[in-house]
Amino acid sequence: MKRIKQVWLAFLITSLFALHACSSETEAPAPPAATGEPAGTTDTDKGNEPAQPEQAAAEPDKEEQLAALKALVPDSVPKIPESTEEFYTLAPGRFSGMLYADNKEEIEQVLRQFPLIDQPDQEAIDLYYRALLALFAEDYPDPQELIDQIKLASFGSPEMDDPRFRFKEQYNVEILLDASGSMAAEVNGKTKMEAAKEAIRAFAESLPEKANVALRVYGHKGSGKDSDKALSCASSELVYQLQHYQAQGLSDALEKFKPAGWTPIALALQQAQNDLGRFKGENSTNIIYLVSDGIETCGGNPVEVAKQLASSDITPIVNVVGFGVDGEGQKQLKEVAHAAGGRYVHIQDQSELEKEFNRAKEAANRWKAWKSDASYQANSTHISQSLDILEFALDWKAIARDESYNINSAIIALDYFHILPDSVTDELKKRKDRQLHTALQRAEELEQFLDSLNDKSYKEAREAIDKQFQANVGRTNKP
Repeated sequence: MKRIKQVWLAFLITSLFALHACSSETEAPAPPAATGEPAGTTDTDKGNEPAQPEQAAAEPDKEEQLAALKALVPDSVPKIPESTEEFYTLAPGRFSGMLYADNKEEIEQVLRQFPLIDQPDQEAIDLYYRALLALFAEDYPDPQELIDQIKLASFGSPEMDDPRFRFKEQYNVEILLDASGSMAAEVNGKTKMEAAKEAIRAFAESLPEKANVALRVYGHKGSGKDSDKALSCASSELVYQLQHYQAQGLSDALEKFKPAGWTPIALALQQAQNDLGRFKGENSTNIIYLVSDGIETCGGNPVEVAKQLASSDITPIVNVVGFGVDGEGQKQLKEVAHAAGGRYVHIQDQSELEKEFNRAKEAANRWKAWKSDASYQANSTHISQSLDILEFALDWKAIARDESYNINSAIIALDYFHILPDSVTDELKKRKDRQLHTALQRAEELEQFLDSLNDKSYKEAREAIDKQFQANVGRTNKP
């Protein structure tokens, strides 16, 4: 009988606990409503004084989030591009030239910093999109590059009013090659350095017999460590003296270095001027190719040195080649090219580097024909062939599609991270689609315009380009 009483007592206690638990679940406060009202607020409580500070505190949170979003949009991205000019003048984004899938981890670390804004309006949605452009805007080719290509294609023409491009008695090419540690990065199964060496070897071999070639490397000593910075930043060496091409000599020179340290671009440019010092521009065509995959990291001022180089008596033609550089790198290297009165070319792999060197080879072959008293007209290449109009338009379109792919991937990721609601995701995708459509349309317009240059002389083509773009760009395009 005693045991029966104990069992009933235990059952009663258990039942009381269960009833208490059920009562607690039933009376638990509901989660915060979508309106933003604090949890547990009732109609009778809304008029109470204690509830008002909580409601006031909710509003600044949204303002702070909006301010955080605005901070992700630099002044260099004032609006979504529409005109041709707006596309090619928009600053390249942080991940310009990269594909989302290849840099997913790094990109998504940045995307997670995007703030979640409750019920964003159209202004906030535009800010979201401009923040994406700040990351993924691509480097569209500037129409000014067309004039540069016309000059190169018209190399030696008596019409040329830029004396650097007229035929001279001597033809010299010096390559300045970045040998910093980042050149060890792989592209298409080989390092950037291996690709550059192969392209340089093929280019030098293709030059006319009487043309001179030189190779200077920089950043090839020490390492990327701070302790080696002084050593590396002082490293710039003419590994192949300016001379006619010698296969064994150049091969030996290419084996002397490997990717190592920092990037002293300014130093290399200064020393290139000394290398070519005895070949004055009056009697020599001096061409410099600066190949780099990053910005100056040694405290030098390559832009200022480039200005000095342009005003020197060697009057060089300077071509700056950015090898897979990011947005910041492209910006600085473009400034270097502009300061030197030269041209900037962005490449991603060995084939594109070889193609750039081929332009110099073709110009050198025309110089050889002139040197041997052959008819210039018979050995020159028609402007339409050298401009490669179709490729210009295709490059623009490919850039637009890569840009759209990256932005779309980022929008999907933001949705997956629950940073953006579906409605905002849809709006951003519409903006992305409109931008792609506009970019492709601008490419078609450019291609049609370039086609009209086919049968024009150098001066006629230059004048047509000036007329087309001067009003929009606000500058005079003269060689």
